[in-house]
Amino acid sequence: MRTTRRNEDRAVTRRILAFFASSFLTVAFTIPAMAQEVDGTIESIDPERAQLRLSDGETYDLPEHFDYSAVAPGMTVVLIYDQDEPTILRVI
Repeated sequence: MRTTRRNEDRAVTRRILAFFASSFLTVAFTIPAMAQEVDGTIESIDPERAQLRLSDGETYDLPEHFDYSAVAPGMTVVLIYDQDEPTILRVI
């Protein structure tokens, strides 16, 4: 009786782990599909419009709570942004 209960507990635990693993992988694989990556040199930063322009001429919207002291014109950066809107998700 004890062995059967232990086997049932292990089976449930495996199912729970499999569920969480598959959920994590599903989310992890969809995030890159929604984002694009571009690298370049910052040409200008407009805090009033919350925009950043790279040397290639493309302009990207900055997130609401962006730390402007972390970037400066002339810096080489990698931007991860939403492909549907040019809103930056992360600056590396």
